[in-house]
Amino acid sequence: MTIIVLGAGLSRRMGENKLLLPYNGRTIIKSVITTALSFSDDVMVVLGYEKERMEEALSGLDVRKVYCPDYIEGQKTSTLCGIEQVRNDDFAIVPGDLPLLTYDDYAGTYEMLSDHSIARAVCSGIPGHPVMFRKEHREKLLGFSGSLKEYLAMYDIGRYNGSIGTVLDADTPQRYKAIVSGNRDLSVLH
Repeated sequence: MTIIVLGAGLSRRMGENKLLLPYNGRTIIKSVITTALSFSDDVMVVLGYEKERMEEALSGLDVRKVYCPDYIEGQKTSTLCGIEQVRNDDFAIVPGDLPLLTYDDYAGTYEMLSDHSIARAVCSGIPGHPVMFRKEHREKLLGFSGSLKEYLAMYDIGRYNGSIGTVLDADTPQRYKAIVSGNRDLSVLH
């Protein structure tokens, strides 16, 4: 299983690079990658915004780094950039701002792939991450012109009831505060 960690975004809603903010004695991105590496030894990080700072933050981690030159065009571009680099393997997509994601969230979602070709974690009915795909979806996704949401709507997806870490991202100052304070109230998502 190749885990694609999306780390190329501009962090517009946060106002600064959210992936480099501190969480539990390290950066958010390092926390996300450490958990991903506990599940798979093939973790790829898609970089774009502040590439040099991000590479520095990733030093010492055994990850593949992929640069997306068109990162400014949005998450779909970065996602496709990562998918292009997947070898003959099943793969997962995970935003780099989910520091509360757990090993169990990965393992439970992966278990759903035994009966479905796509699986995703959900929390309280809210679609979250990881989103996992069997390898036959690689070429289909690369050739699909719509959004990932539109692609997922075409399939019967296995859903794993995961932790709050599958949906609580550090996208805004309020969400980041909820993460670092230990407030696990889903109302910050709205």
